[in-house]
Amino acid sequence: MLQFSRERPIPHNGMTRRDLIQVGAGALLSGLSLTPHVSAFAADGEADNPPSFDGFPSIGEHRQAERTLPVITSDGVADVLRPSWTRAMTDLGGWPSMFRFRGDIYFIFYHGDGHRYQRLEATNRLKTYRSSDQGRTWAEIASCPPNSPDKFQGTPEFLPVGDTLYCYDWNGERQTQVRTSQDGENWSEPRDCYQPPFYFWGVMYDPESATFWCPPHAIPNKGTSDERQIHLIKSSNGVDWELVSVVAPFNNASESTLRFEADRTMTIVIRRKYARHCSVAVAEPPYENWTITDRPVITEGHHFFEVGGQTFLASRALYRGTDERVLANNKVFDGRKAYSTIYHWTPDRQLVEWAVMDSMGDCSYPFLVDTPENILCAYYSQHENGVCKAYLCAYDKERFLARSE
Repeated sequence: MLQFSRERPIPHNGMTRRDLIQVGAGALLSGLSLTPHVSAFAADGEADNPPSFDGFPSIGEHRQAERTLPVITSDGVADVLRPSWTRAMTDLGGWPSMFRFRGDIYFIFYHGDGHRYQRLEATNRLKTYRSSDQGRTWAEIASCPPNSPDKFQGTPEFLPVGDTLYCYDWNGERQTQVRTSQDGENWSEPRDCYQPPFYFWGVMYDPESATFWCPPHAIPNKGTSDERQIHLIKSSNGVDWELVSVVAPFNNASESTLRFEADRTMTIVIRRKYARHCSVAVAEPPYENWTITDRPVITEGHHFFEVGGQTFLASRALYRGTDERVLANNKVFDGRKAYSTIYHWTPDRQLVEWAVMDSMGDCSYPFLVDTPENILCAYYSQHENGVCKAYLCAYDKERFLARSE
């Protein structure tokens, strides 16, 4: 039954933190990033040593790292943690994915200008970087080939399970297909999954039930449609899927992600396109009867992440503040002042804003990976040069988790 309701020195080119702050202030006033590499500090005045970036992908070949505006949307967000450092991983790219597989960290992104797709130097393909040292250095490797090369416009969903990496992608007929890899470089031929026009987002593996789960969303065409809906499906092998239930028939349903609570209650957070709220669906086993309520924030390109015993949801957000500098900015992507954020998911299923990324415009789709010292965050944004770039930023792990105490 559906129920609706509504002064520590930082070695950086020989500069101390005081030097960096002075240079950073001048950079903001001039509309430039601090350097081509670093563009943010921790909000509480403490910043960790940023990496040298010597082993990071080369940038600056096609354009310099310049802010589009002196003040970007995320600058106006108050009372949140900010990254210790932020660094572009490319001169052009969007929709990154980041995860661990066989102990390494993978950073994968679509090489295009976000929703403007193949323009400028874009190859309209994926780029993949792998790190074997907790994100200190990165090496480019072969990417999973798109299932529809002629219509490829985005980054697939990746899911590591044991020694197998799954890649869920769409073909030209709106059919989700899956490839698998045992080394992250060589891939099987694609196999069909479930039924068109359902797109896999938020696919996960639950060790307790030894089952793959996914809340795919139907995308029959652009815009709202009575055919849009969220299903809950499951699989024993990640390839052959069966319907469990229809979660929501919303005509603007889009990306959704799920998690299991300790008592095996399932929660699914649903994007409501063209709206200013999201929906939260809750069901107990066997996950057939859903109670759905709304939250007064958007969730777009979001996933759940469990870090240090806490649950976080990384997402796009809409600016709701009063900073006149931000409100005066007309340079936005789709008429909204969007930025990228990380929410803390509370035990009573509320979204509390936790940390922000340097971002504006066409942005977000974040992924988190924790290391012994940091919380790494991959996302994309238009805040430099007005083109989309894929970024990596880091938060001090101890400070990030301490906010929940």
